[in-house]
Amino acid sequence: MSTEDTTDRPAGRPAWFGAAVMLLILVLVGLAAWGVRTFFFTNDDDSAAPTGPTSQAPGAVEPAPTPSTTTDTAVVKTDLAWDCQTDLSEDEASVADSAPSVEEWVAAGYNVVPFSEFGGCQKQPSTLRIGYAHTEAGSLMAAATYAVALDPSVSEEAAQDLEVAVAEGSNRTLLGERAERIRSGLEQSEDTSAVTRLNLVGYIQNSYEDDRASYRLVYTAADSNGVDQTLAAQVDVVWEDGDWKLDPASGNDFNTWARHQGQPYVQWGPRS
Repeated sequence: MSTEDTTDRPAGRPAWFGAAVMLLILVLVGLAAWGVRTFFFTNDDDSAAPTGPTSQAPGAVEPAPTPSTTTDTAVVKTDLAWDCQTDLSEDEASVADSAPSVEEWVAAGYNVVPFSEFGGCQKQPSTLRIGYAHTEAGSLMAAATYAVALDPSVSEEAAQDLEVAVAEGSNRTLLGERAERIRSGLEQSEDTSAVTRLNLVGYIQNSYEDDRASYRLVYTAADSNGVDQTLAAQVDVVWEDGDWKLDPASGNDFNTWARHQGQPYVQWGPRS
């Protein structure tokens, strides 16, 4: 007698039939899932940009960075009167006890004036030198020039020097009017031959600030009898409109002159 239970088995089906059906269902479900995944991940918009970083192939050259729209620019000096002043020395060493170097003493006005890296870079039609460094050395160069080379009474060209070499104010106006009277023959000119005999031998710095300076320029000269004497010219300058300009002693005189009283001075001049 057989002990196998056949109560629930359908007639005519093999024993492995159920297992085969379950396996087939699993395969079909897997293929369906793979098809859905393939459809959605291979039919994205091709123009969409990747949202993450991309790897770079070994040896590939990294693209150069795009130049910035803002560039560094050199500091431009905007407070200078003349283009040539940008090339002058900016050495801020004091000249109170040590004289600055001079490349050449050049003819200007009635005498010779200093020309160097500290100033005198702009030459006027009258031969007056202007254009100085905004430093102590520059102020001294300007003072030594204006003391012997500034005379607006000699010509119309020299008259134009007032605006570029003399500080603005009532004294400049009066000096210009006097110079015009001399040019017109309405007033007698002073004897300028004495200025041609002056020989600069040194200076004393009275004071220096960023916008003004004062010097006593020491000269030797022979008087009408041929006797040497030592004179001192008080010359004041101010920084105005981008250059050192003469600050006149009065509406009648550019500078004041007196006998030198023997105070020690820094030796400096065309013969030093």
